[in-house]
Amino acid sequence: MKLYDECFTGVEELIAQYPVKRLAVDTKARWKDVGKNQIIFQKDTAYELGGGTLPAVSSIALTDSESFVSGDEILLIGNDLPDIKKDSPFARLALLRVNEEEMGSGDALYQAIRKIEYTRYHLNPDGYMMRISAFTHREAARVSQKAVRDGLSFADIGRLFIEEYKKQKQVQAVKLIFVTAPDFPYDKLSGIMEKSEKITTALDHLMKNIKMDCNSCSLKEVCDEVEALSEKDFKKE
Repeated sequence: MKLYDECFTGVEELIAQYPVKRLAVDTKARWKDVGKNQIIFQKDTAYELGGGTLPAVSSIALTDSESFVSGDEILLIGNDLPDIKKDSPFARLALLRVNEEEMGSGDALYQAIRKIEYTRYHLNPDGYMMRISAFTHREAARVSQKAVRDGLSFADIGRLFIEEYKKQKQVQAVKLIFVTAPDFPYDKLSGIMEKSEKITTALDHLMKNIKMDCNSCSLKEVCDEVEALSEKDFKKE
């Protein structure tokens, strides 16, 4: 699966310019998932990640290459949750290694990608309220004062995400990248990962054989690239 390789390369080149901390990855998450949507009121909030006008970047990209994702990892650029004292910019990227055969082809491939992406809607860490916009692809979070006092960290959040992603049989390994550094170029990161969403959208267009004026469509270049990379996956059955 080469569709998202450009995204992987772009992210690797960008984060290589910043100090990266490797957080512990255990076999089982210690933090509780409350299992349902929760509301953290302002009076109970320690701070927000990516709230208001602050950057809030979130995206996924998939590969079958161990050179991009060798195993489960949780990486952090910037301060961890216990060390954040005020509202902060935020990014969370999920770079996933998948079994290409299990992903399928055609519409099955598109549906598998979306199902994996929607994992974040099923995760509700205690004291960590995610605020997700499917339209703008922003993912902000509100962290409770109690969670900070109890020692919630990105390692805890990361372990929960890894467990949830790997409930999907196609997912073999997960590399999570959290960013809170104030001087990080979130706009560049967003630009790199915007290509990921365009690739997935182009895949959907090709599968549905949407009738449109390709010459005037902003996705034409991406569609051509997707079709060239995985022509066998996009033949209608």
